[in-house]
Amino acid sequence: MGACALVFALTSFQQDFAAYWVAGAARRAGLDPYVNNAAAGAQVPWDGSGFRHSRFLYPPLAADLLRPLAALPYRAAKLLFTAAALAAWIAAAALVARGRRVSAVMLGAGALFFPLYFHLERGQIDLLLLPLVLGAWRSKHRPALAGALLALAGTIKPALLGALPAIAALGHRRWAAWTVGAAAAALLAMVVVSGPALVREYAGVVLPRAALYGEGGTDAMALHERDLEGLYDGGDGDTQAMDGRSYRYVLWPFDRPAAASLPRVLAPESPAWPTSLLPYLLAAGAMIWAGRRLARRRDGDGPADNDDAQLMLFVAALVACVVTSPTGWVMGFVWALPIVPLVLRIRGTGTVPPWWPRAVVAAWLTCALPAPFAGWPAMAGATLAVAAGAVAIGGARA
Repeated sequence: MGACALVFALTSFQQDFAAYWVAGAARRAGLDPYVNNAAAGAQVPWDGSGFRHSRFLYPPLAADLLRPLAALPYRAAKLLFTAAALAAWIAAAALVARGRRVSAVMLGAGALFFPLYFHLERGQIDLLLLPLVLGAWRSKHRPALAGALLALAGTIKPALLGALPAIAALGHRRWAAWTVGAAAAALLAMVVVSGPALVREYAGVVLPRAALYGEGGTDAMALHERDLEGLYDGGDGDTQAMDGRSYRYVLWPFDRPAAASLPRVLAPESPAWPTSLLPYLLAAGAMIWAGRRLARRRDGDGPADNDDAQLMLFVAALVACVVTSPTGWVMGFVWALPIVPLVLRIRGTGTVPPWWPRAVVAAWLTCALPAPFAGWPAMAGATLAVAAGAVAIGGARA
């Protein structure tokens, strides 16, 4: 895995990392990170967007937090970011394990998990946030700390806050309340650090556009082909220059469908608010129902491994947040990595029929394989969330 990550950092453009680095560079230059500044003629590198807006979709405070990374040369920043992602993967495996160990099962499963390689090839940020989210779970009996950790991760990826219905339904209402309070404090910090204008733009322009189109947009938002000619390095658009070096825009075999969004499956050509919101509303209802079922077997009232069952439901909720988001990508399936060690532990308790864990493993494998066609990742992720939730409920039976 480390060798592959090094190859990606040295040869791939790492499109998603480029969006982060360019957003940080834009903030260092005092520019709007949500505008395609390269196409507008500013001295800021191109992040790969074919629209007048940039590919950066995170809150403005995230762009300001990326300023130190953008102060480094692009290649050095890529190497540091990729190494940090690998370290975060190992840290997450330690948080899932019992005692002072690292979950070898989670590391082994990750080495066979195509979305993890996809994640590193694109330079996504989910792995860096995974220890924060799992750390919040481990700290759930210290709700202030747990809320701060989850809100910090949600400051980078707001979709993570979609797991709050599951947290509250499981009986961790103080954790949920502290998360909301910490998120409000982060919003205040965002206004102070990034300025009210950027916050208004994000809330009034960026979020509504992303909810409908993801990082894309309408034809009216798109750049003309001649506007893009000066941005690509290479006649066929396969390579991109950055800091005097040329990188492959997409490495083989990562030229596959990357979207893992049910809203995009429901309305690929004509997105609308009903199709964008309905999948999450249904998932939130399922989280609440499953969480209440599990809450009846709280720690001390049910089997010793009820905590594993609750964590399984929490992870299933994270996967559901990926597939119900209009900007859900297959790289976000790294949230599913804890499922394998958890399902094996729950299976060992004998509280569920043997075929239930097998169904979860089968669903996990559909996510682990390269997507054969568009729409596959979203359907596979939804199946995994449902199967993992079912085993979580069964695993809590007395």
